[in-house]
Amino acid sequence: MRNARFRGVAAGEQLGNLEYLIDDDVMAEYRALVGECGNYGNLIADDCESMAAARFGIDGLTTRWRRFDFLRPPIPGRRIQAGGWLKEIRERDGAPWLRVSAFAVDEIGTEILRSEVAFTIGHAEAESLRAATNRRDVSTNQAGRGFTGQVGDLLPLGEWVVPSGDRLRTYESLRCELTGIAKPTDGNGETQLLASWLEGQVGRHLGDDFRWGGRMALVHRASLVPGERLVADAIIMRCDEDHSGDCYITLIADVRNHQNETVAVGEASATMPSPRLL
Repeated sequence: MRNARFRGVAAGEQLGNLEYLIDDDVMAEYRALVGECGNYGNLIADDCESMAAARFGIDGLTTRWRRFDFLRPPIPGRRIQAGGWLKEIRERDGAPWLRVSAFAVDEIGTEILRSEVAFTIGHAEAESLRAATNRRDVSTNQAGRGFTGQVGDLLPLGEWVVPSGDRLRTYESLRCELTGIAKPTDGNGETQLLASWLEGQVGRHLGDDFRWGGRMALVHRASLVPGERLVADAIIMRCDEDHSGDCYITLIADVRNHQNETVAVGEASATMPSPRLL
């Protein structure tokens, strides 16, 4: 779509900026929502959606996929500064499709997070998918270093209940408090909180090598139902060591509901040791 524009904004133009403070109270509330392993409290601000909503004033953003580069967990007490851009405009499944990116640093320029999200306007139906998995257990090093998994092994990521009621309203309140944008997510908040929970669970297995320089992408295949219990596993798809001893890990994650239907699939990767920790 050449020279595409959406509500006066062309692909490639900046959407805006956010600035907010991550402190110990925010981290405590964040972990109460996504689990004690969560490390990126700024994810709750949902920079991409917050800036898209502020610029366009639109409801009904449906998340189709998210991608994250985890650069360094935010340091409580430092302000986060994020910029956002409209990267692509197109039509898919009969609905407008927006791809938005954001880059967050702290107040002294420490790189925190790069994120990218694809939204449709309205509630287009997601494709259904059932992922086949190899149900073998594997012993893991919880700190990440000395990872002992092999290609084809299963990593159980655990269970998580999709927030509803007061928990979801807590998320909305926190996001508004951080960004200053008093706009409900119209059910889109569950997808962001799922990504936050998965970040913590993958980090539980891969440790700081994932939190400092890891990547994660998540595709949503079905709507999340508030109060629904989800279970997630990951399969090790790559576990290669090079001549210098660096190990490259890739996981494919499958998130299922109580009916054993896949609601999201994801990919996470890390280099061990992470160059950001050397």
